[in-house]
Amino acid sequence: MTEAEGQSQGRKLLTAVERIIADTNSLIALSQQHLSRAQARDLDGEDATLHAAAEGVVRHFSQRTAITGGLAAAPSLLPGMGSLVSLVGGTLADMGMVLKFEVEMALVLSHLHGFDITRPEERQLAFLMASVGTYDTKSGGNFFVDIARAQGQAIWNYTPREVSKLLLSVMTQIALLKLSRGLLARALPVVGIAVNSTVNHTLTRRVGARCIRDLQIRRQLVKPEGAAPSKDTAAARSTKARARPASKAKAAPRARKSQRR
Repeated sequence: MTEAEGQSQGRKLLTAVERIIADTNSLIALSQQHLSRAQARDLDGEDATLHAAAEGVVRHFSQRTAITGGLAAAPSLLPGMGSLVSLVGGTLADMGMVLKFEVEMALVLSHLHGFDITRPEERQLAFLMASVGTYDTKSGGNFFVDIARAQGQAIWNYTPREVSKLLLSVMTQIALLKLSRGLLARALPVVGIAVNSTVNHTLTRRVGARCIRDLQIRRQLVKPEGAAPSKDTAAARSTKARARPASKAKAAPRARKSQRR
């Protein structure tokens, strides 16, 4: 396959996955559901609760990609698979479903860590984060090395235009990788179903773990918009608010005393 053909397949795969991503409100609701479950466990500290919720999200999507691997040969049984088959063909359709769930996982994890996934740039970053993680895990390589580009900076520091270019590049690489290995799965369909299920589950868990690490680092470096303040921060603000009236009360007698003089 030529580079131009690979880029064409990558663009089709990107467009197809974008069309079947779940709506933002449902992903936010899923994030809140997993957070509520973690909070109900009464774990020791905010970080432990967040970690438990994130692990729950990864398990949720790993199970779905495992099912996708088993049902890849039956497009009519999997919502969205038929659309992918018509757009990119059977060989890439199962990879498209895996990417759909992994992008959704990255979006839910982003919201869980306090980032506003209603913003287009945050959705685009989540898409890139999941796609790069998928390529690296599936290929055993490093996307930025394989395309001869030094990462240099964290992906969340890229401009929207850079993110768009990188998305097309990584989807092209995924398409080429999938097409080169797709013949074996088609030659051994029965074995392929069982193998795909296990491989998809493991792949998504690894991508999820990578997304969590990246988001933890980003959360430490940049205060997410809309993120809830920690207990210590809230207590400090409360103490400061109580201190203000007292300081004003002390200042008032001094003012009156100076006026008498």
